[in-house]
Amino acid sequence: MTHRNRTSDVSIASDLEEGPTANPYDVRNERGPVHRFFTAEFQSTLQAGLGIAKDTLAELEGLDGLVQSDRDLERLLSDAKELCAFQGTDTKTIAVLGDSGEGRRKSSLINSLLHFPGIAKTGDIGSACTSVVTEYWQKTREHTAPITIEVEHLSGSATEDVIKELLWSYRQLYLPGVEDEGTSAEDYARYQRESAQAWSALEAAFKHKPEFKEEMLRDMSEGAMERLTEQLIGWSREIEWPDGTGDGVWRSTANTAEECARKTAVFMQDRYWPFTKVIRVYLNAQVLKTGVVLADLPGLQDTNLARVRATHDYLLKCNHIFIVAKISRAITDRSLQSSLFSVLSRHVPLEWEESAAQSLRIAVVCTKTEDIDIKSDRREFCGPDKVILDSVMDNLEAQIEDAKARGNRMQKKALKQQRELLLINARNAHVTSGLQAAYATKAPGGRLDVFCVSNKWYDKYSRKGNRELVQASGIPALRQFCHSLAADAQLREAIHFLRSRVFTLVNSAELWMDVFVAAINTLVADFRSCFVEQVLNIIGTDDPLMTEGFSLMLNKFADNRHQTWEKAAHAEAKPWRDVWSTQYDAWCRNNGYHCTPKRGRVDWNAKIIWKLRAELDFQWDIVQEEIRSVFDELLATVSEQFGALDTAVSTILSTTDGSSEFCTQLSAIVGPRIESMKYRLTRAQEKFARDVKQIRRYASEPSHGSYILDAMIPAYRVASNQYGTGKNKRQIDIIENRITDGVLFPGAAIALQDRIDALLQQLKTTLTSTLAQAVEDVATDLRFVLSTLVEIQRNDVGHEAERTRLAEVRERLGMLKVRAEDVCRALSSEES
Repeated sequence: MTHRNRTSDVSIASDLEEGPTANPYDVRNERGPVHRFFTAEFQSTLQAGLGIAKDTLAELEGLDGLVQSDRDLERLLSDAKELCAFQGTDTKTIAVLGDSGEGRRKSSLINSLLHFPGIAKTGDIGSACTSVVTEYWQKTREHTAPITIEVEHLSGSATEDVIKELLWSYRQLYLPGVEDEGTSAEDYARYQRESAQAWSALEAAFKHKPEFKEEMLRDMSEGAMERLTEQLIGWSREIEWPDGTGDGVWRSTANTAEECARKTAVFMQDRYWPFTKVIRVYLNAQVLKTGVVLADLPGLQDTNLARVRATHDYLLKCNHIFIVAKISRAITDRSLQSSLFSVLSRHVPLEWEESAAQSLRIAVVCTKTEDIDIKSDRREFCGPDKVILDSVMDNLEAQIEDAKARGNRMQKKALKQQRELLLINARNAHVTSGLQAAYATKAPGGRLDVFCVSNKWYDKYSRKGNRELVQASGIPALRQFCHSLAADAQLREAIHFLRSRVFTLVNSAELWMDVFVAAINTLVADFRSCFVEQVLNIIGTDDPLMTEGFSLMLNKFADNRHQTWEKAAHAEAKPWRDVWSTQYDAWCRNNGYHCTPKRGRVDWNAKIIWKLRAELDFQWDIVQEEIRSVFDELLATVSEQFGALDTAVSTILSTTDGSSEFCTQLSAIVGPRIESMKYRLTRAQEKFARDVKQIRRYASEPSHGSYILDAMIPAYRVASNQYGTGKNKRQIDIIENRITDGVLFPGAAIALQDRIDALLQQLKTTLTSTLAQAVEDVATDLRFVLSTLVEIQRNDVGHEAERTRLAEVRERLGMLKVRAEDVCRALSSEES
């Protein structure tokens, strides 16, 4: 999809500088994307639903003094208050990534999208390894301050992993053979950079210890690595986190962006930042109100494996990725390949090579569009068969000269800006079409979203209130795109709110006000027993539908293929014996991933698992296809039980006076409850599918965090520490013995089994909780229908006036139910 800025609509008059009385740009007036959720009709329906919830709450609160409060009334009041403050909870995370040197522009982009200058720090905060994942969330009703901050630091085990990787990164420069001539200049420079970055992190964490010295870390004697690791881990346990840290999370508030930056800066320096996991900033921003979460990820050149692994995990959980680059670097395909998509080729190399990671939703954001060269860009974009005709530019420049001759500075400035806009738009269109043409086959659906923006223009002209130039900055279009990414989820949750939750609230309140018959205990007990037995048991531990279908399908297949995969991997490894010893050493030092001029880029880990990947691909496809059918069957079972409940209740009430009215009311319960279950199960299904896809990547990719790389790294590091006569032979033996030890592939299968089992257990817990809540909801409704509590309470009312007031409340609740039914009909009308 092409996203271009239209300069033809920008008038000369609008380009003039506004005076100090100009109103700043109001981001709230921006149009939403073309989507049902943002239409006036749907927003009106949503507001109507909120109005019903508020009116219902008012009626229930008005009962104070008329009836005695009970558990059911308190629950209704709680539900009503929650619905009155309805805010979508389904979020879509957008990862904002930039290559080396893009940090400042990346932060400026986040500031522009949030319309909150300075909230993302644009100055240098250190090298990439000092970066911390920073998330920007829309604040909720619990957040009363302008800005709320949460800083989560690493757990004990995660801290140990970081220390081990930092220590390895620092010491790799001093490994045997690194100083040899066989080490390429490129590799040596990288070792120096990684070692320096690791030192900066270790020094920040432990420089307060008198015995901490570089010489200490360079001890290469036998057992030194283990001793140093134990010492540093011990020191890390002594670190005292700032006051306010509880359960591994530090919380605070801020009134301004400057105060927020000052407070979060503590965790980006000295002893804290190496062990800080994520910073969450909650604020009020238009772009976040539709469920978008902006995530500023660590720099792509971060070489600490533990932090790279965390970035990798985070990346795969994101819903969309914005890759940020200066527009001048994105003009050629070669620069795009080498810089913009380097992160994807690093994190999912095989998926990137085979399908360009089409399951990852990617957009390219080209920045610094205002940075142009008038002369060179005119040669590029003006002339016959080009975007801008010479006559157009000649006429514009003649007007500039005329204004200059007449001494009209304001007109000259406006005309120059118009010329600038013509060239900017021409280059934007050129870059956009070029990137889309080059990556049409690599982007999901054959479409690469490209945006060309100017953070400088947005910051300047939003303060001046120049709407035309704010639009020309490209930021409003990108913000609209962010809204569109979350629109489907927001629409689905809003419909669930209107069709199920609001209607159920009014219906339950009406039932609570009615005169009920006895027999609650027997009926509720019968319902609970029936529902629990026939619904909850379908996700029990012995159910083959979930466990057999997902877990055993893969592992039974894997059990029979371990030796085949091992033989194929060993066959791939044998030719590595023929590479020069210095190159073999380089592959070991680089965890099996190395590039030479003659051989090009070779990933040993990818070759080790090539057959495993090829054979399991089909099994994974089957598993992913089965997910939908499993959930469809689950939903059908739940729906069937709700229907059976309706029939059973009608039968029980058939001998009761007034049963017709009760049956009608109970039938009204079933529909919304089924809709609610559909929504909850759909969200559980989507999360489960995402998690399965992530496990598939861990099993099939040689990237950071994958089973194969985790299993091979110890062997690579032992091999890298070899020195002296026979070094190459020992290295070959170490690597090949690891491949053929009979443990590598079964170990990977066990890791896969453990992840799937944990995922299934999590799913069972979620479904059990969800369905148990459904049981409780319906049981409560039954209690409303059958309880004699209200009748007893009404008999206790001694005054006719109070009885009249109760009748009036009941009547108004009936009218609210009619309004809720109208909302449901409006939704159906919009869908037709």
